[in-house]
Amino acid sequence: MEKIQLGNNGEIVLQTTLTQGQVSKFNKLIKRLIIEDGAAYIPLDELHGILLTNSRERAKAIINKNPDIVKAYLVRDTVKFQQYQVSAAIKPVGLYNLLENLAEANPKKANDYRASLALLSYIIAQHPQLALSAQIKAKYKESEQHSIVRRLKRKNKICQLSEEYFASDDEKHVHHIEGESEDPNLATDEKNLIVIKGTIHEHYHNWLIKWGFPITRNTLIKYAMLNNYSLRVI
Repeated sequence: MEKIQLGNNGEIVLQTTLTQGQVSKFNKLIKRLIIEDGAAYIPLDELHGILLTNSRERAKAIINKNPDIVKAYLVRDTVKFQQYQVSAAIKPVGLYNLLENLAEANPKKANDYRASLALLSYIIAQHPQLALSAQIKAKYKESEQHSIVRRLKRKNKICQLSEEYFASDDEKHVHHIEGESEDPNLATDEKNLIVIKGTIHEHYHNWLIKWGFPITRNTLIKYAMLNNYSLRVI
């Protein structure tokens, strides 16, 4: 069995029959991995190591035999990948699904296919450029959200639920109509944000917790109706 070292901070030992040559293909893949807009892509010409074959053509044949599994994750875009001199690539999730299906279809090689899946997952998770892109994106989103919240607080002089003016001792809170956990894409959408009094905001969330309701538009409408609040902004 091979001991596969996966970085300077430690190692993962996989019970597998992968050869040293197959392992070396994963090391080369690190340099060939494409990172665009915070997402990872793998060139179709670099799948032979992942799919446990020494032939690039054989790897492509495996892809072609499993269109229903991978077609949603194949990206053919010569412009997008121009600087990498690649015309087509695949998102890793497509390979994860394919490897799991290959493991189920080939019990004798199941451990090797799953070892390949584990290696691929680790390489992508540890790729420094991908990690940096994710951090930059997260910081930008946080900064954007803070900016929107400050602007909405300055703009609104009246609580958008009670329709009462904010008193000098009232806290202004910005509430997500559809919660971030329910729909992260709406976190910075101004149409999904309302400015309300802090006391109302706290009472609403306590009410949600008490009854086990999700943070959604429908529950906010129900809460507003129970408390005779305005529905105009919901």
